[in-house]
Amino acid sequence: MKSKLEDSKYTILKPDEVWQFYSTVAGIYRGGGNSSSSKIVRANGPRVKDVNVIYDPDYQLEVVIPNPSKGLSFASNIQKLANNPVISGHVWILPKGESLPEGLVFNVKDYEHPLLNVSRKMSLIEFTEKLKVLSNKLKPARIKIEKGTGRIIEEYPGALRKAETI
Repeated sequence: MKSKLEDSKYTILKPDEVWQFYSTVAGIYRGGGNSSSSKIVRANGPRVKDVNVIYDPDYQLEVVIPNPSKGLSFASNIQKLANNPVISGHVWILPKGESLPEGLVFNVKDYEHPLLNVSRKMSLIEFTEKLKVLSNKLKPARIKIEKGTGRIIEEYPGALRKAETI
């Protein structure tokens, strides 16, 4: 693992490397959820623009293959989420110290925008199961990003400060 990002190159963080790399943050954030779910697991599967899904004729099913330049978006800080015009809804956090399920990695080109992907070829079903495991590790940050404005809304005074120092 590299501790410094190189221009125009992705660094792949394995589960045991995530918190070495993100040692100064309280956690890694995911926007777009609602009050009861991070919505990381979609009913119709992952978006094609987020991961590479192909049909594997040997296994006769769809598989997700590693791609170091793709992944499900996360952020190293809440402001990064708020600055993204397509992100709205409740913010969820993977608290510092929580591990990624085996087979998942973060691809990082921009420190503030890690992308969750697979480290090896796996069936779409296995990938979905791993996302469910990860979803159970995510905690509500008690913060919302307002649609259209990017305004950060706290559920209670001090929620933002608490979410950034968990």
